Amino acid sequence: MKTHPYLIEGRLPDVLALIQALALSPMTRRSEEGLVQELQGTPSSASSWIEIGLQHREFFRVKPEGKRRAHVSLIARNVQEPVSNDNGDELRPTLHADTTAKLMALAVDLHAQQTQRKEAWKTVIIPITVAVLAAVASISAAFISAAMRK
Repeated sequence: MKTHPYLIEGRLPDVLALIQALALSPMTRRSEEGLVQELQGTPSSASSWIEIGLQHREFFRVKPEGKRRAHVSLIARNVQEPVSNDNGDELRPTLHADTTAKLMALAVDLHAQQTQRKEAWKTVIIPITVAVLAAVASISAAFISAAMRK
């Protein structure tokens, strides 16, 4: 499923939820525990939110366990210029609703493309199968007709 992660059952809603949580939360990056609390549960299409992030590198950046706990962040938010808060800490601003909606639309488009690619074989195989069956039927009819004339 590495080449088609959107085709995993329940994946699109999980990706959309993760985009929203990371785009609109005051915190730029979230640990697995923070995401489970924020999203009120675990994802339905993977064992963890970190795994969702790892499988969808088009949206998410995942930092493995190190000095800090493993965490996931939204690439679009990380590339923004940091803004200093009242304490002097530099934070990444939340994404605008329009930007978040565009990211979500992109996820829906990627899902649709992968679904369409998965179904594309039907537009080739079915007509070929029908043509082969028609040819076999025609050849069989010709042999039967020739055999009956003798």
